[in-house]
Amino acid sequence: MLIRAFYAMLKDGGTKNLINYAERNPRKGKRAMKRLQKAALICAMLDRMIEKGSWAGETHLQKCLFLLQSMRNVPTGYTFQLHHYGPFSFDLSDEIIQLKGDRLIVPYPRPYPYGPSLASSDLSQRLRQNFSKTLEEYSDDIDFVTNHFGDLSASELGKLATAHYFILQDKDSSDKDIARKVNEVKSRILVCEGMEAAKTVRTIANSTRVLIS
Repeated sequence: MLIRAFYAMLKDGGTKNLINYAERNPRKGKRAMKRLQKAALICAMLDRMIEKGSWAGETHLQKCLFLLQSMRNVPTGYTFQLHHYGPFSFDLSDEIIQLKGDRLIVPYPRPYPYGPSLASSDLSQRLRQNFSKTLEEYSDDIDFVTNHFGDLSASELGKLATAHYFILQDKDSSDKDIARKVNEVKSRILVCEGMEAAKTVRTIANSTRVLIS
């Protein structure tokens, strides 16, 4: 369990070892984070999403972490594939289940037919304190994603994330080409809506390349 690994690391070296790892993990190296670092980042991301007015369900979290990884080059190392609501990572889904089991994030029921919202727990505060260097390093990235996407509905997030997924596969595709691909996998999204999503996500992605170059 993650929480056992956390307490074992505290016993063996405590904060010093954790901070040293964060300091050896520069963005340009793109070495994937360790699991406890990712757990701290997920909890911080949830807090920031909720501050922006997000419903903060698993679908919202999946899409925001996909955009954090693909737009901002944050080395979370998850593998995403297209799913019913857009890019989805089974690795991340398993991680969320474990975080709930470790009581680092807690679900809050919502009225039917909606799924539960997620929030970080008080227990996660100590974890984040011990990974403060990691969270400081990626704080601007989390802010960037939540400022642009944090208050969007699951359907809007899915539309933009799916457009970005196809843009990553072929950056030379036109907005109309991207829209057609989005429509093929998500027929409820009209081509005109897909074009607007492609245009929007390209504009946001272009701005982030300037910011992190």
